[in-house]
Amino acid sequence: MEQILDKSDYITDKSQLVEYFFRSLKNKSDFKVGVEFEKVGVNATDYRAIGYTGNNGALEFLKRLKAMDNYDETRENRHVLGLIGPAGHITLEPGSQFEYSTRPFKHLKDIEQAYLKTNERTGQIAEELGVIWVGTGIQPLSTYETIQLLPKERYNIMWNYLPTKGKFGRIMMKETAGTQTSIDFESEEDAMRKLRVALEISPVITAMFANSPIRAGRLSGYKSCRAFGWLHTDNDRCGLISKKVFDKNFTFADYVEVMLDVPMMFLQKDRHLINATGMTFRQYLQNGFKNYRATIDDWFLHMTTYFPEIRLKNFLEIRNCDSQRVDLSMAFPAFIKGIMYNDEALEQAEEIIKGLTWEELNILRNEVPKYGLDMRFKKYGLAEIAAELISIAEYSLKSRTEEYDETIYLAKIKELVSEGNTPADIVIKNWESSWNRDISKFIEYSRLF
Repeated sequence: MEQILDKSDYITDKSQLVEYFFRSLKNKSDFKVGVEFEKVGVNATDYRAIGYTGNNGALEFLKRLKAMDNYDETRENRHVLGLIGPAGHITLEPGSQFEYSTRPFKHLKDIEQAYLKTNERTGQIAEELGVIWVGTGIQPLSTYETIQLLPKERYNIMWNYLPTKGKFGRIMMKETAGTQTSIDFESEEDAMRKLRVALEISPVITAMFANSPIRAGRLSGYKSCRAFGWLHTDNDRCGLISKKVFDKNFTFADYVEVMLDVPMMFLQKDRHLINATGMTFRQYLQNGFKNYRATIDDWFLHMTTYFPEIRLKNFLEIRNCDSQRVDLSMAFPAFIKGIMYNDEALEQAEEIIKGLTWEELNILRNEVPKYGLDMRFKKYGLAEIAAELISIAEYSLKSRTEEYDETIYLAKIKELVSEGNTPADIVIKNWESSWNRDISKFIEYSRLF
């Protein structure tokens, strides 16, 4: 899933931006799945978020991980901010949330093995440093006011810009953690169909994988506090892209047109970022900025600042799942592979959400962070719809000729949904009963190693 065009080229025509997507088409036989696993780190003594610096901070963690395995460093202004290895990349989010991005694999078993190996390595170092990695969608105790901001230029600009667009942008930056799954497409029609279906079922995905009910040491009132934070981050660059997506004649060119009108954040020139807030990419393309003209490199950077539920790059990235405990870590990529890599499954998923209007979709998106599966769509309960989608994904995975039975990854989420529960519901129940609102019990339940 590498970028293909020469990133130094000046943009002379919008067709260059559209062509990028056409150059990203894959044969069905070459389809793969990539996953980004994020997690939050807390001190083992007081359960507060680890910082970037310090004896047990993320920087020390990266140094020890590099010494343990065959990684190369990534740096910015002499700061070590990530690692690159043969099975994937490790990066740090603004609040030193740890992100492991696998390279794309054809088989889920390979993703699982890479994830578990990395999880074991990071767990060993965590024990040495007095850190606990937690599988939850938001920091359980520390809030953004007390969490150190990663020394990265783009995060400094975002830190000042996002509060002008929404009241929870800084919460999203420093506190939240999710799981993202990336998939391939074979044609423009295939990409747009997958984009549309993924957006239509995105509220159901958010609901069934809701796993961030505890924030600031107490119940937040939301089953996915992470998803609630995204609702109030920046409506210019978050959400469901455009109503036009659902007209069924949406194209790569239409996606480019949407992206052109997204406000910019920054440009990277001479190895440094320049604040470019206050104009859209279309304005930059037409008028330039200072002495700079728009390049393909600028466009690719701009694409990384667009945060819809589903993002189109040289692959499709499904982004709206909370970070999970180990027993559910592979459920989301398995669900996405089952639905998206089978034409019959896609058709069945389309039929389930048939008749869903743009207005209804936005209502669902706004309400599922609070209610999870405890909602109704038309005459059906959301839990019923989720159960049916899981069954479709399960049947799809069974029909594939894989060396391993990939339906095993759906077993736990299937069990939860059949009972009308999300991961958050189990946490809430225990929090109010056997855990007696003890944050240490939640940390132990959610720890990843």
